[in-house]
Amino acid sequence: MCTVKSATEVMVCDVARDRVRKVVGGRLGSLVRFETVPGEGTRVTCLAPDRSDEFQRSVREALAEVDGES
Repeated sequence: MCTVKSATEVMVCDVARDRVRKVVGGRLGSLVRFETVPGEGTRVTCLAPDRSDEFQRSVREALAEVDGES
């Protein structure tokens, strides 16, 4: 469901996109960018490298919630 590109960038599949947007966007607001990449999913980028730990925790939490719904 997710491919980690770096500490501040992940690619999420369409199934997880909305949950990741809600959790990560809700916590980091304008410090995160969502970009649709046709055929690949959604690239989620943390624009504040000093918040990368919080970004990674938030992504993991969102993905765990999606896995729990399956």
